[in-house]
Amino acid sequence: MRTERVWQLALAAFVALAVIARMQAADMPPTKITIPDMECKHCAKKVATTLTTVAGVAVVETNVPSRTAVVRPKPQTVVSPRALWEALEKVGKEPSKLEGPSGTFTSKPQS
Repeated sequence: MRTERVWQLALAAFVALAVIARMQAADMPPTKITIPDMECKHCAKKVATTLTTVAGVAVVETNVPSRTAVVRPKPQTVVSPRALWEALEKVGKEPSKLEGPSGTFTSKPQS
């Protein structure tokens, strides 16, 4: 009986930790990037494809009318703002603003 109770407590602790980890992952703030020269669906697809190759990126959502990309990180990950900026530069896109958990940038971040 005692062994069964220990296993029940261990399972309850594991479930509680898993729930807490999931809640923390859901709270990871996204990064919003303004890209003035993202003018069509083709550009948006190119931007999304490029940004998903950056380490720590889970999902990228683009919006052509607002000329923005929202980058959602993998759980418990902070994506490098410089890496995002440079990835866009490599495909000929020049961000004008990057807003995320590391700050707001209107020029290439130093780190």
